[in-house]
Amino acid sequence: MPDPLNLTGKWGGVFSYPSDYAPTTPFLADIIEEAGAFSGTTIEPDLYSDSPANARITGHRSGRSVDFTKVYPGRRDGYANPVDYVGQLSEDGLVITGVWSLLQWNGEFEMTRETGLQVAEEERAEVEV
Repeated sequence: MPDPLNLTGKWGGVFSYPSDYAPTTPFLADIIEEAGAFSGTTIEPDLYSDSPANARITGHRSGRSVDFTKVYPGRRDGYANPVDYVGQLSEDGLVITGVWSLLQWNGEFEMTRETGLQVAEEERAEVEV
């Protein structure tokens, strides 16, 4: 029987900056998990250009605890340093909430599994009917 908390799949999320440095930033993540270890990619708006910022993530999940690092390959600007993320997966496996840290900065993040996004949209549509 597959692990219902396995992170494999597509996720949508947002992260916030400290002290309103920049607006809340949306991102998309594509993750593959095997035996608690996972890797994947993210894409988000780039603060320094009109092109999207692409990153790689690697991490691990133990039960509902999630820990990963995001790196932006080849960047020499504000994206040159790795970003650490620590979070908790919801009991239903659809949402991860937590904090990120980068040098002296930190903020909050939330990710929703694609199926969770679809369920939320369907529930919202049912309420509006």
